[in-house]
Amino acid sequence: MDQLRQVLATIQTQLSRLTSSQKLLIASAMIIMVMTLFVVAQYAGGRSMVELFPAASPPEQQQRAIEFLQASNIEHSVRDGRALVPVDRKYFILGQMGQQGALPDDTALLFSNLVENTSWTMSSQQTRQLSNIALQNELSRVITHFEGMRSATVFIDAPEPTGLGRAARTPTATVTVFPSAGRAINQDTVDAIASMVAGARSGLDPSAVRVIDGVSRRQHRARSEEDFVTSSYMEHAAKVEDRVRLKLLDVLQYIEGVVVAVNAQVDVTRRVQERTSVLAPGAGSVTTPLREFTRESERSGGGAGAEAGARPNTGMDIARGGGGGITDRQTESEAELETRYGSESERIIDPRGMPTRISATVTAPRSYFVRVWRLISGAADDVEPTEDDLAPIVEAERLRIEQSILPIVETGVDAAVAGAVVVSIAPDFIQAPIQAGFGSGGFFGPTASGGTGILATGWIKTLGLSALAALSLGMMALALRKATRPQELPTPEELVGVPPSLSARDPDMVGEADEAEAALAGVEMSDDEIQLRKKVEQVAKLVKEKPAEAASLLDRWISSDE
Repeated sequence: MDQLRQVLATIQTQLSRLTSSQKLLIASAMIIMVMTLFVVAQYAGGRSMVELFPAASPPEQQQRAIEFLQASNIEHSVRDGRALVPVDRKYFILGQMGQQGALPDDTALLFSNLVENTSWTMSSQQTRQLSNIALQNELSRVITHFEGMRSATVFIDAPEPTGLGRAARTPTATVTVFPSAGRAINQDTVDAIASMVAGARSGLDPSAVRVIDGVSRRQHRARSEEDFVTSSYMEHAAKVEDRVRLKLLDVLQYIEGVVVAVNAQVDVTRRVQERTSVLAPGAGSVTTPLREFTRESERSGGGAGAEAGARPNTGMDIARGGGGGITDRQTESEAELETRYGSESERIIDPRGMPTRISATVTAPRSYFVRVWRLISGAADDVEPTEDDLAPIVEAERLRIEQSILPIVETGVDAAVAGAVVVSIAPDFIQAPIQAGFGSGGFFGPTASGGTGILATGWIKTLGLSALAALSLGMMALALRKATRPQELPTPEELVGVPPSLSARDPDMVGEADEAEAALAGVEMSDDEIQLRKKVEQVAKLVKEKPAEAASLLDRWISSDE
């Protein structure tokens, strides 16, 4: 405290000697320094935000992205209808959206600005090649941020447009992924990767994308829309069992400590039916004339003529009467008809997947039946029933539980086999408490609930800065402590040179003589001798390091002496 008072007194003394303008200048400099530090802290503490989707994206896609960010509780902001996310988490968010199928169908717009800074002097082939490489790199970065992925590499073979008469080649792609240790990629992840890569390249079909697991060295491909939802019998059976088990737990949640096990048999046979039928006339079948031909002919002839000269006034004279003409007409028509039969084609794809048999086992603790017996009999809480007393209660409750479970385990399939329901009683046991933790991903990794650990949320930068600040403060405190530590000064005896006390055992001893080295004999030398010795040393050094120069120098000396 005394040192602090001395420092403050010194500062006050120095400040009292300053003029008013000097004090005002110092105060202004302090205010400017504080404001500068405040602005730096604001910019350094805030996280820079970038657009998740380009500004050219449709408003519907922007709205879906905002809803995804809100549902996932991810830090973001909205500006003019566009979603903004931290720059260091953009690819992580895109990876999560791609894994959950929340990306748009056409993902090419996400990477449309990759080669905007290319030079106009480049050829179209160079620009196309740079665009393809940039697209591959961006896709690799996004896929790397999928959950459980350590790294990913994308290769896209996009053939150039061909001319007339050449066979068109379809683009293909290969994605090599390296999952984290102890993890394997599932079919849903493969479908998400293939859909995102296919959507980023025009003309690329998801079926042409091959996903290679670099750890297990296995090849995967995306499922088509016609494929069955599940990839295997066991996977679909597990889904059915989990769904039925959750329903049974909801129904039996009034039984504390109940244990439910479900076994399901499913039919994963995929059936495809194709049927073609001919439609009736008027309902799709028509008859139309293909070609018509019509020919008409007419033939006519004159009658018998009358005699020349004057005619008598006799009307019935055959010899003198005139005859009428003869006309013959013929018409021929030909028509060629074509009948077009209408047809109706129907293709029925039945993925099935329905459960054919569901069996359930329910194990209720004995304490539940004891509570029911006490409720019915009105016994006190400390009264324990016998096995004979519990037998009718157990039978009645067993039948009631079976009746409540049967509607849930019914499959509703005609050819299904009725499942079995077993209700049993078990001794009471104490369940081990579930310890709350950070999730299956641990403190530094992703959690089982879809959250993220410290390394994935960006807190590592904040923690690192805090650790550096704490280390700096500690080093400054240590330096201050060393600077203020009092120095050990010599004692007065050491300064004056008081001899040590003599031993009391030998009163005749006056003192102790310290051992000292013998004095060396001194040789006096003049200045000329010293200069001569220095010249000899320099010449010896020159002869040792540069003999050629020393030889030429001696040659000149000898020549001059001669």
